[in-house]
Amino acid sequence: MAANNYIRLRKSNWEDFSDPDIKDVIQQLKNASYDPWIWSFKLNQESPDALAEARVNFTAEFNGETTPIVLYIIGEAANEDKAAGTGAQAVTIYGIDADGNPAQEEVTMHGTPNTQIASTTLWKRFIGAMVTTAGSGLVNAGIILITDTGQGNTYGTIAAGENCTIGTRVYVPTNYNAFIGHICAACTAAADAEAELLFGNGIIIEPLYLTNPNVLNKDSYFIRGEERMINAHPVHYIIEGANTRYISFKHCSKTADANTTATIHMKIIMYGTTNTLRGLGT
Repeated sequence: MAANNYIRLRKSNWEDFSDPDIKDVIQQLKNASYDPWIWSFKLNQESPDALAEARVNFTAEFNGETTPIVLYIIGEAANEDKAAGTGAQAVTIYGIDADGNPAQEEVTMHGTPNTQIASTTLWKRFIGAMVTTAGSGLVNAGIILITDTGQGNTYGTIAAGENCTIGTRVYVPTNYNAFIGHICAACTAAADAEAELLFGNGIIIEPLYLTNPNVLNKDSYFIRGEERMINAHPVHYIIEGANTRYISFKHCSKTADANTTATIHMKIIMYGTTNTLRGLGT
């Protein structure tokens, strides 16, 4: 069964005014003639490794800002994951485009199984991909890869039946600012009794704001292990974009929690800072 992970990218709208974490700041941004983007993520991950970054099946780092490239979609399932098939029929790629702006593109899969097909966007950064159109099977039947031409490099992998590969790493482009606006998380754990008594169950979520490998974490949140969602009330620390800067997560569970399952919801607010991006002209 699919883990129901997802990634969404949209301009801020009426939905944001029902979220107490971000409604006030969205209103303030709009009052100041900013036009915010909302990146939304949901990640379910079983048995997270200690201090593992919450990224699913990223096999290589995509660092293409100097020369933007075309990304390709290819499904490995025979006969199902293709245009008009019973599995995945179209995949949406999310990232930063050649102009340095947040972007998404739905790519209809090739009509022939196991055949790559190109996006039309030139990409500087790959952030994630999700099956957004499927046939009667409702999920991708086999592995789907997001690659460069000829599958020379694989930047994202959607596991069979998962419908989504989510990297909770969002690059902040030049002329944009961004911050974590919302974090909710829950975890369940089945650990040995001694570890439970000594440490309690839970995961640690650490938003990272990196400009280079020497920058320290700005904030961290401890999410206890009750079976309910907990709002971590993130600090709205503004990240000034420069292409190499990004917002990410780390999380960990103590090693005894072999059966931990973590669910993380996150919203990142990103807004252009130039007059053009704000709709104020040049």
